[in-house]
Amino acid sequence: MDREILLSSIRTTRNEKLERSDVDMLRAIEAASSWSAFNTAKSDWVTYRTALRDYPSTIPEDLEDDLSDLPPIPLSPNETIT
Repeated sequence: MDREILLSSIRTTRNEKLERSDVDMLRAIEAASSWSAFNTAKSDWVTYRTALRDYPSTIPEDLEDDLSDLPPIPLSPNETIT
């Protein structure tokens, strides 16, 4: 697979996830029932958004044909592995 095409697709997905996280992050922070919960939610979302922004730089220069060495895209605090 062409690395530039893959990176373009990854950036598109990453940008969509960042857009969705804007609203999800605000909802989580607004729903916090205490200062501690607010700080935890804020920290979780900041960490997630940083990981998303950095994700394209984690893609190896040389990828296996089956993409088995492609690191997983970060999951939001609202997402779980299925």
